[in-house]
Amino acid sequence: MRGVGVPQEPIIARSQAGRATARAGADYAKLSELLRELRALQRELAKLSRQDATDLGSHHRVIASLEEVINGCIARVRETLATLEDRRDCRPLLHAARDISGALLDQLERCLNAYGAGRDGVLERNAIADLRLRLVRVGAERVIWERCSGGPPHPHLWQWLGMAFMHAEGDRSSSTARPVPVVMPSEESVAFHYIRALAACTASLDLLAPQLLVAVDRLLRLSVPVVRFEPEVFEGATHFVDPHGGVPRRLVGISETAAGAWFFSPGLASEMFREAKGRAIADTQSPVSPADAEASTLHLRALEHLLRHWSVAPPVRRHRRHVMTGTLAAVAGIDELRRVFRGEQGGRRDEWQLRDLSRGGLGAVAANGAVCVDQLVGIHPVDGQGWQLVLVRRAWAQEEGATHLGLEVLSHKPVLAHVDDGRRPAEVLLCDPLLRGEAVRIIVPLRALGAPTVPLFVTGNGSVQKLKPLDASYTGDGFELRVYQVL
Repeated sequence: MRGVGVPQEPIIARSQAGRATARAGADYAKLSELLRELRALQRELAKLSRQDATDLGSHHRVIASLEEVINGCIARVRETLATLEDRRDCRPLLHAARDISGALLDQLERCLNAYGAGRDGVLERNAIADLRLRLVRVGAERVIWERCSGGPPHPHLWQWLGMAFMHAEGDRSSSTARPVPVVMPSEESVAFHYIRALAACTASLDLLAPQLLVAVDRLLRLSVPVVRFEPEVFEGATHFVDPHGGVPRRLVGISETAAGAWFFSPGLASEMFREAKGRAIADTQSPVSPADAEASTLHLRALEHLLRHWSVAPPVRRHRRHVMTGTLAAVAGIDELRRVFRGEQGGRRDEWQLRDLSRGGLGAVAANGAVCVDQLVGIHPVDGQGWQLVLVRRAWAQEEGATHLGLEVLSHKPVLAHVDDGRRPAEVLLCDPLLRGEAVRIIVPLRALGAPTVPLFVTGNGSVQKLKPLDASYTGDGFELRVYQVL
């Protein structure tokens, strides 16, 4: 975590912020239609789960057909996310895609177990191979949506994926063992989707803007043939996993690895993405149309995300964490925060448990899963005074319902202020004091102000002061952070 300052990613320039504002008219009717379709498919899966799979052939055909329909629906979810400006609109789609992937995974495992149990003497090798492929393909989807939505984790996900992978590739301890091929010839293989799931798990998708998911998923698929995944540790390995049921973990020291672990690294993918980034920069500088410019910008940001988190030296914490306990009062959302700073009573306040503290950030645990990445939150110690503004940088829901949070401090002394851009007034939060010649960060609801290139006037220090826009802004969950210079 960084100290007080503009959040690390994604930082967007003024021109990009202008395009984001222009996208405010995204197709929200399509969003509602997709949610209705996903709910209908969830009901179909629930109905299937209550049926006895007596006729395995028929059950297999039904679930295979459902999987094809769900895959098509999830592909449209990705495309729709790329058009949504407000992360709050993305959240229902992220959760729906995560949940339906988990429900479909459960049904595929149930059908696969029925075949494996030899009910009625049925042991169809082709059917079992098909079900394993579908299970791992859906499992990779569950990994992606689980990470993007902040959990909770599916309790059996990596166990089921690992079993399918080991069955497909052969047990290394047997005489028929086969090594994983260096290049995957086709996406239609268990190994391809297992490695795709590993790649997604290591790519920090919890920090990814939902609009970039379609571009990042395309890049992850392209990376599978060039990443390294081997049963022995090698120089440059970044993660390891035990296919017999372990969850992928970052490789910190060889002594911590378990017997039977396989090792992963991005391999040549980073070099491939660096070359692609050069071409993407050229594409953004000479776009054929506004639509091409937007697509090129999303592609470039997706490349930058993967290069950042798959680099030789990935992002690490700059400051040491100190274990600390305590209770925090928390108010989430800019609208609720403005009510707090006006002195209004009756707003919702949650209690979070403090876990650790570092320079510029802190870790906490929320009792419910209503907190998400990029959310603006006001906190103060229950037995203390003074509100601070923090940004949720990481959020991971656990099976028991608690959410573990990583918070970046934006301001230790935020102030409510009124600004005017000459067209409309707005109530904003100032993160910094108004000092002539210095930068000041303001936080404002989405679309409350006009273009970020227009100067603002703010009342402060007993006078009206002019703010000159600087080329930096950040769009979060229902708010925008802009940077100005005090004249």
